Amino acid sequence: MQPPETRYTRAGDVEIAFQTVGGGPVDLVWAFGLMTHLEVKWEEPSLAAMLEELSRFARLILFDRRGCGLSDRGDRHLAPTLEERVEDVVAVLDAVGSHRASIFGVSEGCALAVLFASMYPDRTGRLVLYGGISRLLRDADHPWGLLDAEQYDAAFGPVFRDWGTARGAAAHVRLIAPSAVEDPDYVAWFARQQRLSLSRDAVVRFMDTVTRYDLDEVYPAVQVPTLVLHRSQDSIVPSSSAAHVARRIPGARLVELEGVDHLPYVGDAASVVAAVRDFLGVPRVAAPATRRLVTLLATDAEEPATSALVRRHARRWGGTEVITASGTSAILFDSASRAVRCAAGLAEAAPERGARLVVAVHTAECEVRDGAVAGPASAVPAALLRHGLAGRVVVTGTVRDVLPGSGIAFTDERRVSLPGIVEALVVMTVARPDGRAASSTTPREGMQHVFRLDGEYWTVAFEGRVVTLRDSKGMHDLAALLATPGRERHVIDLWAGTASAAAAGPPDEPGLRVARTAAPILDAEARTRYRRRLLELEDALTLAEERAEPSAHLAEERAWLVHELEAAYGLGGRARSVPDEVERARKAVYRRVADALRRIDRAHPVLGRHLHHAVHTGTYCSYAPERDLHWTTTGDRPG
Repeated sequence: MQPPETRYTRAGDVEIAFQTVGGGPVDLVWAFGLMTHLEVKWEEPSLAAMLEELSRFARLILFDRRGCGLSDRGDRHLAPTLEERVEDVVAVLDAVGSHRASIFGVSEGCALAVLFASMYPDRTGRLVLYGGISRLLRDADHPWGLLDAEQYDAAFGPVFRDWGTARGAAAHVRLIAPSAVEDPDYVAWFARQQRLSLSRDAVVRFMDTVTRYDLDEVYPAVQVPTLVLHRSQDSIVPSSSAAHVARRIPGARLVELEGVDHLPYVGDAASVVAAVRDFLGVPRVAAPATRRLVTLLATDAEEPATSALVRRHARRWGGTEVITASGTSAILFDSASRAVRCAAGLAEAAPERGARLVVAVHTAECEVRDGAVAGPASAVPAALLRHGLAGRVVVTGTVRDVLPGSGIAFTDERRVSLPGIVEALVVMTVARPDGRAASSTTPREGMQHVFRLDGEYWTVAFEGRVVTLRDSKGMHDLAALLATPGRERHVIDLWAGTASAAAAGPPDEPGLRVARTAAPILDAEARTRYRRRLLELEDALTLAEERAEPSAHLAEERAWLVHELEAAYGLGGRARSVPDEVERARKAVYRRVADALRRIDRAHPVLGRHLHHAVHTGTYCSYAPERDLHWTTTGDRPG
């Protein structure tokens, strides 16, 4: 779904950013919690999916409060009062022409929702409070508070101290969305949301105000129908707090849902959406059944943590959880390529969570209706699981047939018979989508040390781990070196294997000649770009050090630039010229091998460390391992 347009309205002398999406029979305002940035919100698939589901039955109204995200920021907006924030809501409702709206308050946003409903009952349809509290800081005068001062510092101190960094985001996610803390993509997005929503100083000052909110005497003034939603194992707000809120609001209904996450869109978001829809009184309209081509993904996940991992990957790749005619769960995709890439990601991520998943994918025509798929083909993925290997992705021939040109390769083609399917199906295993590292497998006999080109991908086996990597010139350079351990290879020998150097020939030997040139190693334009980039890297490294963020890739790029500049300039800054094609070949091979080693590092760290120590580049290149190793290699060269 395309993010809606961001518009602005004035609340007093403040510009407030807002969006509307959907066109249902009721208006629903989402009062976000601590931080908001309207456009960044839509970048996270799980949140975007929940917003889209809400917009199916309501006109959803979103806004950034003053001092946050895309609304006016600055010192005077860092800690707005609740009454000022209520006026922000009034201004947004006026701007969109809404005379009466229901309010969905989430976490800290519940305080805003309650005060708005109390001050403007005539403009409030219904009130939904999710993960709300009366008071954050507990003391002698407020025994119903959630945390005492020491507990508050222990919980939020690491968040504020490293705000906007990977470490700060992980601390925050661990606090309010523990089931997503092992998802690196989610944590990276969360860190970006922190940075773009609030500065470090702003979040501390805003939260200092939030700790003093006390709505215990405001709750009885709420006169509109109210639903209090709460997850039974909420990671930060206990069920007793939700029960207290429900008791204080006249006629409020408390509904407990399963789950541990304080954020409503992490975990089982569907149950939250269903509860909100039912409470707003919007009837569920059954969508007509349609027959269409879809791709279904099934796994053998059984543990709750592994099932949560499957749901997170599915949302990230645009999949929807459905029930098949046989009663099993599957993930439905409109795109076969996204389904296979999601499956490959699951196969890779599961071992890091202590699980080994079999993943099956099938493309076929099915009957699709309201979260369910029917027809004989819908049972294929679950039945196919018994024909797959742990850590690998098994697919049917129809998946392969719709993916020519996708870069996804397949191996181990065979025919299998499945229960309920008349004809045997062609099945195969995914060799590798997009050239990313293959899932670990146990190497077959005779594959102890392998560096072999198989079609478009390299099979690489070392120390009991097998990975598959996309082809590149640097991989061919490494294969040539591994084939002859201890032997020095002139850089022209490696470079001449590519079309770009076909005319260069090998170095001077009897009967052979290398063309001579006097071109500078780096021209003026290149020198300027290199130096400008070097300054950018210095700034980026300083910032990364301050934020305790990973910076190895920055340091590596800086080292390469320094190396190139040193090679290009001599005493007094005089430019060195390229004496012949040897220097040009040295530079090209260095870059190619460095790129290949970076990709190997990510896919197979043990092999990466070994090659960094054993491979040497320069005018003469070599592979000199500390112990005798024999590699099964390929002699193929790229065209």
